[in-house]
Order: sequence, then C-alpha cells, then structure tokens
Amino acid sequence: MTRLILLAFLVAAMMAVLLLAFGPTRPAFDRSATRPARPHKEDTMPATFQTIAYVVLIVLMFGVATGWLGAA
Repeated sequence: MTRLILLAFLVAAMMAVLLLAFGPTRPAFDRSATRPARPHKEDTMPATFQTIAYVVLIVLMFGVATGWLGAA
C-alpha cells in the first residue's frame, strides 16, 4: 500500500514538472475583447431550497466521512 501511495506521489510530481516545463497552452489572440459582455444572471433557486441543499450536503459529507453512509 505504501508503494502505491509513493507511486501516486511520483506520478503527480512528474505531471507538475511537465506542466511547469511546457506551460499551459494559450490562444493565438484574446477572444474576450471581441465578444460582447454577457448580462449578469441572478440565481433562480429560492433561498429555502439553497439552505436545504447545503444542509443535505453537510449531512452527506459527514455520513461518508464517518462511515455511516457509503461502502464502509
């Protein structure tokens, strides 16, 4: 198991080095200057549903982390 974790760290380090060496690809020109500005859209979900969704998310994360939910 330790070897697997060390292998994962090695692969992640190699990917980071390759990304730093070659850098992210950049577009040939900036398209944001040619596009018109988009209007800002408001969130259409009611505040009650947002609160319920956040509470359910916290309960789900707690259940998975403690083993109450999931394959543990």
